[in-house]
Amino acid sequence: MVSPSYRILMIESDSSFAGTIRGMLEDRQNSNFQVAQAETLRAAGPLLAAESFDGVLLDSQALDSSGISGAVKMYPQISSLPIVVIISEHHNAVGKQPLDASAIEFLAKKTLSGELLQKTLRYAIERNRTERALRQSEQRFQDLFENAKDILFTLDLEGNVTSLNKSAEEVMGWTRAEALSINLKSLVAPEHANLCTQIMQRILNEEPLQHFEISLLRKDGRKALLETSARLIYSDGRRQGIQGIARDVTERRQLESMVRQSQKLEAIGRLSGGLAHDFNNLLCVISGHAELLSERLEETLPAARNVMQIKKAVDSASTLVRQLLAFSRKQVFHPQILNLNAIVVETEKLLGRLIGEDIEFFTSLEPELGPVQVDPIQVEQVLVNLVLNARDAMPQGGKLTIETYNMDLEEGSRSNGGITPAGKYVVLAVTDNGCGMDEETQSRIFEPFYTTKELGKGTGLGLATVYGIVRQSGGFIWVYSEIDQGTTLKVYLPRVNDPATALPSEQTKRDVRRGTETVLLVENAEPLRALAKEFLKSSGYAVMEADNGKEALQIAKAFSGPIDLLLTDVIMPGMGGKQLAEQLTGLRPATKVLYMSGYPDDGIVKSGILGSGMAFLEKPFTREILLRKVRQALSEQTLTAATPMRP
Repeated sequence: MVSPSYRILMIESDSSFAGTIRGMLEDRQNSNFQVAQAETLRAAGPLLAAESFDGVLLDSQALDSSGISGAVKMYPQISSLPIVVIISEHHNAVGKQPLDASAIEFLAKKTLSGELLQKTLRYAIERNRTERALRQSEQRFQDLFENAKDILFTLDLEGNVTSLNKSAEEVMGWTRAEALSINLKSLVAPEHANLCTQIMQRILNEEPLQHFEISLLRKDGRKALLETSARLIYSDGRRQGIQGIARDVTERRQLESMVRQSQKLEAIGRLSGGLAHDFNNLLCVISGHAELLSERLEETLPAARNVMQIKKAVDSASTLVRQLLAFSRKQVFHPQILNLNAIVVETEKLLGRLIGEDIEFFTSLEPELGPVQVDPIQVEQVLVNLVLNARDAMPQGGKLTIETYNMDLEEGSRSNGGITPAGKYVVLAVTDNGCGMDEETQSRIFEPFYTTKELGKGTGLGLATVYGIVRQSGGFIWVYSEIDQGTTLKVYLPRVNDPATALPSEQTKRDVRRGTETVLLVENAEPLRALAKEFLKSSGYAVMEADNGKEALQIAKAFSGPIDLLLTDVIMPGMGGKQLAEQLTGLRPATKVLYMSGYPDDGIVKSGILGSGMAFLEKPFTREILLRKVRQALSEQTLTAATPMRP
């Protein structure tokens, strides 16, 4: 092992004595000392600036009355070096407190020997190196402690905070001085008080403890969820305190909750959409036959009143199905490029009647609001549902505000919890100062049939419908609420560049006319096919019916007369409606096509029917709607169909 070498700066004015010292250090066998000499402190200055030394050997006669402290003040480089002072027996120029001024050892000239000198210098230098390494290590630890992104802390055995780093101050809001007077138990959120007691006991018992999550109260009263790890620490074999590391996972857990909620709503949406599709066929049959019965019965008969109750029940069920379809994003949209302000103004009188006189109603509409592409009827439904929800949250009256404004979200924006991607939006916000909601309620408000109202006071589909409409419109919805403080629901709809079109003042209906044309009706649900056939035949149409696409083609090939219209379901076993229409129009180019379906699911969207300019009839339908759609399809060369907004 190679012995370390030491470079010494000797400050000695006596050249003869300097030679003696050099001999003691350099001329001995296996010496590892190298000596540079300066006659005075002033002469040592350039050497200290130009070279690196491990220690200083200083003759006390080179000092003035200020002693070593004066030398250090003159040359700050000396302060980091170990100093060994050689003194005469009665020399007092060193100063009153030489050890406090960087001198490590003092050697008397008359007792000086080579062995003693080398041993003293080695001790002084190695001690200095050890202390310097320790200081550097402590500084590195301090830098790591202070600059760590995670929270680092220590507690005493009673749970009092004894140290924490900058991250703890930033996350919790308490300054270091304030935190040092706080016990952990007073920081824990009430719901985690028992958990904190159990964890402290387990740590003190030195039981195995994995990462745990605990909610603490920030200085401003907000909660911070911390993922924490802690252990017992010892000093001299005795338990000294608790050392821990924590990470703020509040935002991460919120985002994870949003993802889980989105996945849950998506699964519920698929289920409700499938149920609504099958239910539509049943409703269509029930309502159609009830309509036929009501026409054949006199209004004064008890049976007529019974039929009327059936029709009312069917209407309620149809509304329920439409809400389920809205939630599952399966209903047909008729989007237009509109200004949301026009819809708010259009429905303002209705909203005023809905909320009652005990609620103050305000609107704040941005004059330069950008256009959006939405279905105006569906947006009205969104607005009405949001207002009704706000009204129910203020049973004793309150304040309700509807706002519209433009918003540009940048990448990484957290203005709405991070649920909306970057882009240009128009925001519709509905705010009340009612009872508010807790976190559990907020996490479930968009679920179908979830309600906090009394039995019979609500279906639990209002906000579920809002959610479905907003998502199908390509938008996002965000809720913020606090107990007894109120609620804000914000709808983010993508802004478009095309100019907005004016809303029609009223919807006009075309007259339902009879016809004499021939219709090929294809529907695999026999009860619904029979009903549609009866509707058409009673209005003068000649009807041929088929259970599936293959049978329909056989009928078309065998029939010698004209087939004016193909009325076909879209999704059928074997051959679908689009494939049937393509083959049939190949044989009979003059035949018009009218598609019908319970809802435009992925199969219909992928088939390209919607948005292709083809006519579409949505189930359930009444006789009036069926006949009007048939008449439109027969009368127009190209009928523009409704285009669905993709999720």
